[in-house]
Amino acid sequence: MAHCEYRKAYTQHKSNAKRRGVEMRMKFDDWKGVWVQSGLWDQRGRGAAKYCMCRHNDEGHYEVGNVFIATNSKNLHDGNIGKVLSNETKAKIAEAKIGKERVDLQGDSNPMHHPEAKAKISAAAGGSNNYRAKRVVSPFGEYGSTTEAAKDLDIPAVTIQWRCRHNKAGWSYA
Repeated sequence: MAHCEYRKAYTQHKSNAKRRGVEMRMKFDDWKGVWVQSGLWDQRGRGAAKYCMCRHNDEGHYEVGNVFIATNSKNLHDGNIGKVLSNETKAKIAEAKIGKERVDLQGDSNPMHHPEAKAKISAAAGGSNNYRAKRVVSPFGEYGSTTEAAKDLDIPAVTIQWRCRHNKAGWSYA
């Protein structure tokens, strides 16, 4: 590896950092040492899967002990943690997504399509846990909802609802 290739990259990095208001407190040999030790020099550059020199928590200066090598994607992600987006930025993101398909949520990759997820949601929001559930009083006992009464008594829920609405034969909503 030519010494001047490292020197050129160091100078560019120092210039970019200064433009962003971040001090480069590493001497050339320290900076080069971090890259050489990582073994990722040949994979550095632009693009999500390429590598760059990062600062811990995206804070402080470029100095020994505060830098590490990671992918650009990880660096971008870590740098955005905890940042609050303005309404203007949110609108731009939403506009960019219009008409684009969410391939991450299609078919089996959608976590909401997994049977165990459906069962948990049904249990959490079904029967007497439903926000619209009404307690049912019947000649056979009290139930948390028409759904629970229908399952226990083996009577269609619509029949129980009709009986409760019309107070037929000991049926009512509590």
